[in-house]
Amino acid sequence: MGDFGRPENRPGGFRRERVGGGGGGGGRFDRERSFNRGPSGPPVDYRALVEFVAKSIAEKPEEVVVEAYERGRGTVSVTVKMADADVGKLIGKGGRNIEALRALVRAASLRERRRVFVDLA
Repeated sequence: MGDFGRPENRPGGFRRERVGGGGGGGGRFDRERSFNRGPSGPPVDYRALVEFVAKSIAEKPEEVVVEAYERGRGTVSVTVKMADADVGKLIGKGGRNIEALRALVRAASLRERRRVFVDLA
């Protein structure tokens, strides 16, 4: 057996490098600074985002109704009502479309640190 703790004895001669760099910070992740780096801009209109996607998918876009409610504590609930024939298209095969829509809204809500739920009525 070999002593793989020493750089010259490691397979391939690889050395372990300290991750996080020097500078006395210890390579720690500063959570507060990382959250403040996000792009600033106007707030996201989640209702309009969901309405745009739902109307794009629906065969009867005039029957699409989207409502948004503030639940409190930074939580928003978005409800979609549409024709029965179009509900299946919005859900998609195995729920892929609705899950993709929820992921899109979740990504948009990360900047504002809010929780947004998308439900079908």
